[in-house]
Amino acid sequence: MRRVWPVLFTLVVLPGALASQSVRGRVLDPGRRPIVGALVELSDLAGKSLQIVLTAPSGAFQLAAPAAGRYRYRVAAIGFQPRQPTPVDVPPAGVIIPDVVLAPMTMRLPDLVAVGRGRFCGKAGLSDDTFARLLESARSALQIMETMVQTRQVAFQVAVITTSTVYGALTNTAFADTVVQPLRRWPIESIEPDTLRLVGFGRLLDPGDEATREYYGPDARVLFSDWFLDSHCFTVDKPKRKGPTDSLVLRFAPGRKSRMVDVGGELVLDAHNLALLRFSFTLTNLPTWMPDAAAGGDMEFSRLDSGLWVTRSWSIWAPRAGIAPGPGRWRLRVAGLLEKHGWVTRVYSGRDTIVIAPRGTTR
Repeated sequence: MRRVWPVLFTLVVLPGALASQSVRGRVLDPGRRPIVGALVELSDLAGKSLQIVLTAPSGAFQLAAPAAGRYRYRVAAIGFQPRQPTPVDVPPAGVIIPDVVLAPMTMRLPDLVAVGRGRFCGKAGLSDDTFARLLESARSALQIMETMVQTRQVAFQVAVITTSTVYGALTNTAFADTVVQPLRRWPIESIEPDTLRLVGFGRLLDPGDEATREYYGPDARVLFSDWFLDSHCFTVDKPKRKGPTDSLVLRFAPGRKSRMVDVGGELVLDAHNLALLRFSFTLTNLPTWMPDAAAGGDMEFSRLDSGLWVTRSWSIWAPRAGIAPGPGRWRLRVAGLLEKHGWVTRVYSGRDTIVIAPRGTTR
């Protein structure tokens, strides 16, 4: 896959940076313990996001308002009930807001059973409170882990294997390359939601030349944009009444047919606190010469001992185009596969903290 990296938030700063019209505070749990890696978002009164930061190990955060005036701030943390956007007046000298205390997220089995009976299409589905909580928890979790990578508040060392497979008549040939490097960008490629709405999740950069076909995967901006919610339907796997209810699967798929390449997938959530455990997607409505799910991606998330949630591993794949003889003419075919697999080997959190994160382990 060719990389088209999203610029998620252009005004992000780390806690402790100096700013004149600053909004400072702390995010704590009910026991007055700091919550590390909580998301704090500043927006204007029209709802436009101005800045997103993550809390430090002390639970502290600092936002920079562009000017004195009235704004809203939103607080969310994985495994906790989010705080609704709250107005705040920011004077020229800045403001310190009272400590924000987040309650742990808890879910009732009857609510999960009820939401599992429904199919939610368009923003009207958000009128169901339980479904809205599932969607908001997934959105906040993806935002938190994307922001963690983008701001480099926490440093990641990753191992990445890039594999190119060429399909042959008798045997396949694979070429693999492994590198260990810092993780500086979110692994899933995306572009602006408004552009995706017009061109789809796959397009030819040079019409008629399949070698220039480019694919995109959905990031948090795309999955929870008004356009995506209006054009896709969500369903929730109904939890079993007997035995442990460990996870819920929130599936999404196109709500109507389109001539453009679209996307479907699933978000796997912890059924007890709605923490996001896994995210996967496959592209749909691909050209007829490609098999279903020929392009897609998969990500796994887990919580470290420090309390941080991280992207533990990921895979991205897409087909290679080729030409094969057909009845009376040559035809396009899948001639190979391009794959990229990555996993975190180290997490550097703080000046002296190094956490080893072995491949394939979860918490």
